[in-house]
Amino acid sequence: MNIIELVKQAGFQDADWNYTKGLEAFAELVRADEREECAKIADEWDKVNKLSNYGAFIALQIRARGTT
Repeated sequence: MNIIELVKQAGFQDADWNYTKGLEAFAELVRADEREECAKIADEWDKVNKLSNYGAFIALQIRARGTT
């Protein structure tokens, strides 16, 4: 997802932005996007290291950070 889409999802389309709420929402979207990209890299680990499931475990832990 690109930054423009994240900004729009955070509610920055209107002229009457609530800056605090909008910036907090934008920051959370960026963090969630970064977590997912890291989890995808961890998922790829198992494909390369076929005898390992560490990547899946790490990806699960990364994704869980966004649920607390």
